Amino acid sequence: MSVMKEKIKKKMENARIKNMVRGAIFAGIYILITIIIPFMTFSWIMRLEVEGLDLELYEEQYAQILFFVIAFGLLISGTAFFGYSAPAQSIRRGIFSLIQIILNLFYLWSYKFSGALEIEVIIVDLGIVEINLQQLILTYIGIYFLTVILKAYDLIDFIINRDKIKFERGQK
Repeated sequence: MSVMKEKIKKKMENARIKNMVRGAIFAGIYILITIIIPFMTFSWIMRLEVEGLDLELYEEQYAQILFFVIAFGLLISGTAFFGYSAPAQSIRRGIFSLIQIILNLFYLWSYKFSGALEIEVIIVDLGIVEINLQQLILTYIGIYFLTVILKAYDLIDFIINRDKIKFERGQK
């Protein structure tokens, strides 16, 4: 009997390490997607040149955009770690997945209020360059809203079928 306990204990320890590594990998991916790429994109826009003239965003607008990108990016990356390091079909994974999707909605919504969707740059002697991405972001928000419904259903399913899931997990 103790040999069987040792095998189960070792298997559980390997699963925990695997889940932690998977959580760290997904947190790194979300840091890249939600912080590094937007930071590099807005830094590139900040220093863009057209016909030898600099296109510079206003410092206040740039700082506000970066604040929201970094703040929500860190929150999303943290919840990604906890969500992906949890066992499959667990209540903890369902809760963190739902929180992460809601934070993604706020992340997209923050682009609207930080001024990132309506970037307007005045070029002396040439005119105004305007980038407007509101409809694109609203489409993504609609898709994420449907994903919130799906994740809420998964969470309810994990809660209702908790005993069945634990039994099936023990059989593997």
